[in-house]
Amino acid sequence: NARQTTMSEVEDTLQRIKFQPGVEGYVICNRSGTVLRRFPSMSQELAELYAEHIKHLAWKARGTVRDLDPQNELRYLRVRAKKHEVMVAFDSEFLVIVIQRWTPAGSS
Repeated sequence: NARQTTMSEVEDTLQRIKFQPGVEGYVICNRSGTVLRRFPSMSQELAELYAEHIKHLAWKARGTVRDLDPQNELRYLRVRAKKHEVMVAFDSEFLVIVIQRWTPAGSS
């Protein structure tokens, strides 16, 4: 079954993400921002906060790319803040948000 294979691939990917150095969380949400999955140690409240705010930023960025070139499509968004880096992968129905600790080069 293709759906089972896809879910298996999703589970494998989430397992890999969980054990990457610096990863502090992930959220998978649908287009409306409903949290479908989250990093095991991440609170539901924090996951919902990321989903709600990042969803707006992500869809705005996607629309901006399309406005600049209707033949283009945003597939990935990366935002670096002082303490964290937030990476967002797009699907037609879902957003995958990964939050990782960010330390500038040369910092300890």
